[in-house]
Order: sequence, then C-alpha cells, then structure tokens
Amino acid sequence: MRQLSEEELKLVQKAIALKEITSAEVLMEIYDHYDSQLQEFPEEKFTEQLFELEQKFTYAYCHALQSKFNKSSKAEIGKIQWRVIRQYFCSSRLVFSAGIFAIIFYAASQAKTTHEIGLLFLSPLILLFLVLLAFNWRVHKKISPIKKTFKGMGITIQSSVATPFAQRIYLPVMLAQTVFSVPKIISIEFEFGHFLSGSAGVMTGLLTIYMLSLLEVWKIKSKTALI
Repeated sequence: MRQLSEEELKLVQKAIALKEITSAEVLMEIYDHYDSQLQEFPEEKFTEQLFELEQKFTYAYCHALQSKFNKSSKAEIGKIQWRVIRQYFCSSRLVFSAGIFAIIFYAASQAKTTHEIGLLFLSPLILLFLVLLAFNWRVHKKISPIKKTFKGMGITIQSSVATPFAQRIYLPVMLAQTVFSVPKIISIEFEFGHFLSGSAGVMTGLLTIYMLSLLEVWKIKSKTALI
C-alpha cells in the first residue's frame, strides 16, 4: 500500500467536501474509506478509482448515511441513559440512591426560606452547566483533527453523538425555567411549608440522578464516539 500525495489528498478532500456532510463521524468514516481504498492502487489509477468511489458515495447516498447515523445515535443515547437510570433504582444501587435522596431531603427540611429551597433546586443545574462546559471542550478537542483536515472548505462540522447528548443537558434547564416562570405568569404564590420543601427535595433528587446518569453515558460513549 502506498501513501497518497498531498495533491491527491487535497483532491479527495475537495470531492468529499462537495457532499456537504456535517457529521464528524460520517465524514471521518467516508474519508478513511476513500483513503484506504485509493492506497491500494498505483498513482496512475488514482483518477479512475476516485471516479468509482464518487459513483458509489453520491451526495444522496452520503446524506442518507448521515441521516441514519443521526437517528441511531439519538436513539442509542436515550436507551443507554434509561438503562443507567433504572440501575439507580435496582438492588445494586438502591442504597446509593436512597442515600442521595436522604441527604437532599435533610437539606430541604433545614431550609427556612423559598430562596434556600431555590438554591437547593438549582445546585444540580449548576453542576450540569459545568458538565456542559467540560463536554463542549472535550468534543471540540476530539473533532479538531477532522475540522483541520477540511478547513477552509465551507463545511460546518459537528459530532452527531454530541448533539443529542447536549440536548439532554439542556432539558433540565428548560424544565427549571418552566417551574420558575409558570407560577409568575399565572400569578400563583406558593407558601413555604413541608409541601414545597418536599417537592423541591424530590425534584432535586431526580435531577441529581439524571445528572449522574448523563455522566455515566458520557463515560460509556467516550470510548467509541467523538465525545
């Protein structure tokens, strides 16, 4: 097998760039396929083999691959997270989950004002925001090589696995906005009491489990994906 020249690599990159693939995973897979197949042929057959590859990897075919991969990635993230969450309520982790809820309910019972309850509720959301910052930095670092390869070719590249994962980080934030905004919109005032502290304790506990499950999903997928 021979190594492609810089000029040949540029021709491959331009050919793939014209397909306007935005998924870093799909783009990397197709580029690797082109590169490995073209290396098997001598230089004089490069143009012929590149043409054959172009007949197979058409614009429509590549976008069908990307659409399929995006859907499967989103579904897989959901399945893995649901499996992890269920484990927190099974015998193997039940004591751990009970301990989390016990600590949170104790903190909620010690709260004297709605501001303290709000701070308790916001604590896992603040941690999720920090997770998001670390996640975005890790994804940027992982997809930088493929971005560098296609730099200046007008392609917006992002990880297909990172997008649904990030959406799951945003979801609790949207929930929090709803919880805090709706009562103000419809002019409902809650009186501080056991009901409010108990509800905040439940929601904070669930948000904490949700956050921990996302961290586990990240750990699992980071072994095979660009996250």
